[in-house]
Amino acid sequence: MADLSVRAPLDAEGLVDALFKRVDFRKAGFDNVVVLPRDVADTDSYAFDHDVVIWHCGAPVQPDWNVKAWVWRFALSLTVVNRDPDISSSLCSFLHETISRWPYGEPTEFGRVGAIPDNPAFEQVAIGDVVTTKTAVVRSCTKLVQAGSVR
Repeated sequence: MADLSVRAPLDAEGLVDALFKRVDFRKAGFDNVVVLPRDVADTDSYAFDHDVVIWHCGAPVQPDWNVKAWVWRFALSLTVVNRDPDISSSLCSFLHETISRWPYGEPTEFGRVGAIPDNPAFEQVAIGDVVTTKTAVVRSCTKLVQAGSVR
């Protein structure tokens, strides 16, 4: 009999990227959003003219032996950088609501989000870790995402 826990891990980056590609920021009133899968060298230059959303996935892990083998959990770290505190707050609220809806959406080719067991809101953080400009507003949060891989 095969051990069901011996399987390829969830492609968390592929899943989150596919879900972000579905988000219509313009329709929501955010015309200058750039979504980056990690902090890049020119984040500063993006932040001058855009509202930047940076995301990063932690390593997927199977929560415990009592859960089905295709269920994985991973941390999704999000950072929003821009120069307008009002837009920053609105964009963070929009992202929180959008990500909170992922468990109710259609699956992707990489799997589907089943739950977000830990879903904190964004908080303002020190800018020095992300950008060098002193006029930026930086908000961040880390959410715990539970997702099912493609069987």
